[in-house]
Amino acid sequence: MVNISKRLVDEKELFKIYQLFFEVINQADNKEEFFQLIQDIFSPSEQIMIAKRIGVIYLLIKNVNKLAITKYLKVSMATVDKYYLLYYKKKTKLILIIESFLGNEKIGHFFEDIFSEVFTHLTCAFQCPKNNFKMFFES
Repeated sequence: MVNISKRLVDEKELFKIYQLFFEVINQADNKEEFFQLIQDIFSPSEQIMIAKRIGVIYLLIKNVNKLAITKYLKVSMATVDKYYLLYYKKKTKLILIIESFLGNEKIGHFFEDIFSEVFTHLTCAFQCPKNNFKMFFES
């Protein structure tokens, strides 16, 4: 679990730190450099947390069942519900970006490849005998 300090940073100072963060990340010239920066900045737990959140949003956009998302990405229903509400109540910048990726055939296929396992399980879950459906949600 990620630990967050209870000591608050002044909003103006926090904005300056965000600007610095943007400038650092913006220095990556390619994927490899970006991944190295992410590994240098974020702990393994933080990296997983961020990746799972983006995965939740993507799967919600693809209309994957919330329970299936919790089982596949091993996140809480509260996490899925949070992004479900964000997706349906207001279109955040991240949601708009992911939706725009889906319109790009190359990137859309990239996402499909990443989550092909969950789509395979979901297809089987809804088309295979009941015992397979139960197996999917118990694994």
